[in-house]
Amino acid sequence: MAGNPAIRPIRLPPPDLGTQKLPCTRQIARTWFRVHPRVRSAILFNLNLTHRYSHPKCPSPILYVAIDPETSLWEVFGDALFDNGHALPQTQWDDLLISTIDVPNLHLCDLSKTTTRGALTVDLAALMNEDLSVPQQWGLAIQLHPSQVPAIKFKSRFTGNACLAIFDRGGIRPQLRQTFVSPLSQFDPALTWLTRHQVALV
Repeated sequence: MAGNPAIRPIRLPPPDLGTQKLPCTRQIARTWFRVHPRVRSAILFNLNLTHRYSHPKCPSPILYVAIDPETSLWEVFGDALFDNGHALPQTQWDDLLISTIDVPNLHLCDLSKTTTRGALTVDLAALMNEDLSVPQQWGLAIQLHPSQVPAIKFKSRFTGNACLAIFDRGGIRPQLRQTFVSPLSQFDPALTWLTRHQVALV
């Protein structure tokens, strides 16, 4: 008789995480990207429960940014693209803009680093778990840690490139600078992305 299939453990934050040293990494000041509705600022902190580290009990709302335009596009459209046969609503596409956000030097929790994940005893399977309550528990635990890090750095599940989840605390908001780049419908890298991935606007 066949045995039960092997199941890996789900690695949640240890109860004593707040007493442990949280590994911190210096992220140099640089420009990041964000796709956003035209009626909203690019700098929008919130707790959207469909976002990876946005636990409903987080005391600070979160701003998500990506290292490049392609990753920004995948983070916004990836699930819809895969679920709808590579088709996206034309009205949604036409409503979106892309902007850059200048972020200052940060000493953050870099979950894209193997050494950080090793110290915290968490694997990518937990951080990219389809049950968002799993990575959201990590987001809450890191935000509540006494070190008061300003952000989490992590890998996009679509491109593997870097993203930040920035916490609205410690006076970070006035240090961010946004610059409008273009409507998506007129942004050459976005149009190239549509063509490369055979995306239909319907």
